[in-house]
Formats: sequence, C-alpha cells, structure tokens
Amino acid sequence: MFVGKRMARGLIMVTGDTSILKVKDLLEKHNIDQLPVVDGKKLVGIITDRDIRVNLPSPASTLSVHELNYLLSEMKTEDVMTRKVFTTTPGTTIEKAARLINNKHVNSLPVVAGDELVGLITTCDLLDVLLEFMGVHGDEPSGRVELRLSSNIGEIAKVASIINDMGMRIVSLVSTIDKDDSNVRPTLVRVDTDNTSELCRVLEDAGYTVIDEYRVEK
Repeated sequence: MFVGKRMARGLIMVTGDTSILKVKDLLEKHNIDQLPVVDGKKLVGIITDRDIRVNLPSPASTLSVHELNYLLSEMKTEDVMTRKVFTTTPGTTIEKAARLINNKHVNSLPVVAGDELVGLITTCDLLDVLLEFMGVHGDEPSGRVELRLSSNIGEIAKVASIINDMGMRIVSLVSTIDKDDSNVRPTLVRVDTDNTSELCRVLEDAGYTVIDEYRVEK
C-alpha cells in the first residue's frame, strides 16, 4: 500500500503572509493542530499550534484580549513557521512513511510530487491502516490468539489448516521474526469467533505455544 492511496487531499493551506490570528482561527475552526504553508503550489513550511504558542507573550503578560489579537494580526506565518519539513511522496510505501514519522517524532508528513504539495498523511491515517490490517473493523465478533511459532517453512500454513479444519475463518494474520531470536516467529491470528478457548486447546495439543488469547471488544 502506498501513501497516495491513504493521504488526505483538499488540504487547508496558508501562505507566508497569512496573519497568525487567521491561522489560529483556522486551527480552532477545523480542530487541527497544523497547516501547510505554500508559495503557489510549492510547500515552503508548516505552522503548528505549538509554533504559535511559543511565540506568544508569557501568560503572565498584562496584554488585554484586544491587544493580544492585534499582536496576532500583525504577526505573519513566515515569522514563526517551521521551515525544515520532513516530507514523503505518493509513491512511498505506508511502512516507510510510518518509519519516518516515528524516527523524526512528527505527527504528519506533507506529501509532495516534485515541489508541489498534493496531500498530507497523518498518524491517524496510519493507525487506520493498522486497524484494517489487524481486522479490527465492523461489528462482527472476533478473537485474537497470540502464538509463538518456529521459523520453519510451513508453520503458518499448518496453523491456518488447523483453523480451517475447525470451521473458523481467519480475519487477519500478522507474523514477524523475533528481534532477539531469528528462529522464533511471534504470530497474531484473529478469527471470526469471540470464543477461542477450543482453538487454543487444539493448537496446544498440536504442539504450539499459545502466549495469550482474548476476544475483541466492539
């Protein structure tokens, strides 16, 4: 899956000469915490509610509301915006974008095609993808079983066969290599029932280690 399939389009944007008062109003009106700053279609920065807060007078200031609003109307976006912006492209994979967001400790990445801003991908967008891949959606009952598998070829297929033979449907299956032991695969299997006790018993009888199980609350 690529960023271009999940990014937000039709963004609210501002320019460098937009007043901070207007930026503040836009953030509050749309219940967001940042806005891309553009020059034409070119991304030149990003302004966040934090950028505004750190440039406001101290709360101990004696400025009146009128004086503060006047100050905000005189301050321009280009005066306080963040100019060094981490970006991604529509053709970047979702996992690469997630890694960049995590490594750089940001809440979103503007999406650019060349110099042109074409979208925005946020941590909420990435969480939506995670929930979909984990099968956490809809109102159907489901349960999750966490297994400790070996890395031998065919282990996942064997587990899937056991589940199918019990008349259950696999909603999602996520398996990875243990970072401390390459011979181990922590594996999460979600099935279409909220009663996984019998499945756990059958898996354990087959020699598999069940780490945990629980039903998914809707």
